[in-house]
Amino acid sequence: MNNVHPKKDMSRGAFLKTSGMVAAGISPLPASLMSTIKNNSLAGQLYINGIAGYAIVIPAQATAVEQEAASQLQHYLFGMSKVNLPVVAESDYTGKTAIYLGQTRYAKTNKFDFGKLQEDGYAFKPVGKNFVLAGGSGKGVLYGVYGLLETLGFRKYTSDYTKIPTGNAISFPKEDVVDVPFVKYRTTSYRDTRDPEYTNWHHLSSRDNWGLFVHTFDALLSPDEYGKSHPEYFSQINGSREPGTQLCLSNPAVVDVVVANLIKKISANPAPLYWSVSQNDNDQHCQCDNCKALDKKYGDVPSGSMLFFVNKVAKQFPDKIISTLAYWYSRSAPKNIQAEKNVNIMLCNIESKRQAPVYDTDPAFANDLKDWGKLTSNILIWDYNIQFSNLVSPFPNLHTIKPNIKYYTENNVNSLFMQSNSQAGGEMAGLRAYLICKLMWNPEADDKAIIDDYLNGYYGAAGPFIRQYIDQMHDSLINTKFQLSIFGDPIDAKDSYLSVEMLNTYKQLFDKAEQAVAKDAAVLKRVQIARLPIMYAEIQIGRQEVDTPRSLYMHTADGMVALRPVMKTLLTQFVDRCKEEGVTRLRERSTSPDDYLQSYQRIFTKMDEMGSVLSYKKKIIPVTQPGKTSAGVEGLTDGIFGSWESWSNPDAHWIGYEGEHMDFVLDLGAVKTLTSVNMDFLNAQAQPDWNLLVLPKFVSYSTSGDGVAYSEPITVTNPHDPNPKVNPDIATIAVQSFQADLKGVNARYVKVHAESLLKLPAWHIRTGKAAWIYSDEIVVK
Repeated sequence: MNNVHPKKDMSRGAFLKTSGMVAAGISPLPASLMSTIKNNSLAGQLYINGIAGYAIVIPAQATAVEQEAASQLQHYLFGMSKVNLPVVAESDYTGKTAIYLGQTRYAKTNKFDFGKLQEDGYAFKPVGKNFVLAGGSGKGVLYGVYGLLETLGFRKYTSDYTKIPTGNAISFPKEDVVDVPFVKYRTTSYRDTRDPEYTNWHHLSSRDNWGLFVHTFDALLSPDEYGKSHPEYFSQINGSREPGTQLCLSNPAVVDVVVANLIKKISANPAPLYWSVSQNDNDQHCQCDNCKALDKKYGDVPSGSMLFFVNKVAKQFPDKIISTLAYWYSRSAPKNIQAEKNVNIMLCNIESKRQAPVYDTDPAFANDLKDWGKLTSNILIWDYNIQFSNLVSPFPNLHTIKPNIKYYTENNVNSLFMQSNSQAGGEMAGLRAYLICKLMWNPEADDKAIIDDYLNGYYGAAGPFIRQYIDQMHDSLINTKFQLSIFGDPIDAKDSYLSVEMLNTYKQLFDKAEQAVAKDAAVLKRVQIARLPIMYAEIQIGRQEVDTPRSLYMHTADGMVALRPVMKTLLTQFVDRCKEEGVTRLRERSTSPDDYLQSYQRIFTKMDEMGSVLSYKKKIIPVTQPGKTSAGVEGLTDGIFGSWESWSNPDAHWIGYEGEHMDFVLDLGAVKTLTSVNMDFLNAQAQPDWNLLVLPKFVSYSTSGDGVAYSEPITVTNPHDPNPKVNPDIATIAVQSFQADLKGVNARYVKVHAESLLKLPAWHIRTGKAAWIYSDEIVVK
């Protein structure tokens, strides 16, 4: 570990500076703990149970974990008291009072049962004036030190903010304590959990124990290596083999290749216990006759061939755990087959709604969990606490975390991965990480008390207002019966928990929160970061409306569309704060804060030019029709441009055509002199080989004075190969302009044809599906 530990002569100020800690009072601590931390008038001593002269004693042959545990205890007690307790090997200790850490002879003499602590558990035992802290075979003793510090009032709220009480006297627990978690594998993916000390403090399991982690079919059998020579190794879709989709699980040669490659990977990295042999992140499972026969045999579900295949692989690695996904098309359990003893099922509930516990919102998942429980006792739940398409967005699901975790453990799940927003700036990311860690360790813990402890400790005087914000949003979600999706958008909730009235309430609460800590720059910044999701929601909802109190757009007295200045200021402030906080993405696979701003700057620039645009508010005569989920053709001349930072569902100001060429005629109302015509088309930045939206092959324009005789078309070709395997830079193209110079043509009508791919090509994950093309405006000057 790379923790900074104080030298014995380090000043308290220097210690606090190097460790990033902040000393704090003990007012937020429970009353039962207040009496254990006292100030003592005598300097230079640390009084434990009223006695000075303690040492931290570790075994003579202490392990690295025991040494780390001792160092951390010394480190934090120094931060509190300015006193370094000496760390002494048991064989050298001659004192009378000590804190014994780890598997000391003293602990064994006092009949400590280390076996019952398993890997991560720990125990406290007062023995006379001495105190014994022991842990299991893994990091138990280190977890025990952090658990002890928490009983003394220490808190690690985030990776860079540790709250430590002041004083030079403590009292250790007077009763024996044994704390062994039921959930053996515990992990989440918030930014704070990248920090090793935060991870250990909150008793999280290490990802180092995984050699390969999910969606590994391509890593174990590469389509680049085998796609041309052995297409039969891959999924058969609509009669043809499609390398890069999934594997053909009934093909014995596929088992051989996967096993051979897994042997190589394990030989290169033998330490990890878990190795994932799992489907790629798409739904294109093999439809060949043999795979379908396996699925039919084992319950008529795609997980039948999956478990059959993974069992075969697992038999070759009896000393490793082979993990596979029960996800999407493979979520439902098969029948007439058992998982091998060394097979781990990673069961995912990506479909479940989040406004209530998953057993209420997704009974089918609850049944799947029970069905998998009949086939194996080795289940890891992959749960979701994230809104993929809007990472910095209000997502009021805090009230569901405890009941979900309790439900999993009540169904004998002993491994959890709580997927979350790994980016900075997600709504209450620090609180969510803190709460999830506490509940995975102890599902019976009081979640409301944990939330209050965090809010008051981390936000100080602003805490009560932020608590009201959380509660008000929760109540609005429940009262409006809104269904919360992990693929949702603030726009979806604009009449629910993000209504005009509720947004005003939240803003007022944050105003009060900022006022309460206005004189403390560090805490004020935390409050301002907590406000980011509300700012984001205002922008996202505002861009969908015109001439409302919260809209981004308004009409001026002369009928032109303009930007509301207050919203432009809000956007700039939001982006600036995101960058200050280190936010790198606003969506799962795309959109940095700079990209977000540039997307809107394109809108601002183009709207500033609308005064010279001849096509504004002019009539569109459709030849082909937009897709059913798109806005109508009138949006092509309404003067409002679309934001291009879309994840999967484009801004409503983009007009989309599904499986159709875009064909229409623009009527300018009278013959005009035209110099140029342009249409911008939207491109998929997130997973171009997955998203259904593509650029047109070309766009052609022809003009007419009478609507009967048209000029020869001017064709503007798309310069980009849409295949990301051939052209990976396609993911960097947000918008492509198709502009033609008309050289002073006199015309009333402009006929437009945008040539769609119509169906997605062979290189696309969803080959054969209808392709979408999107444009926001036709601009004629």
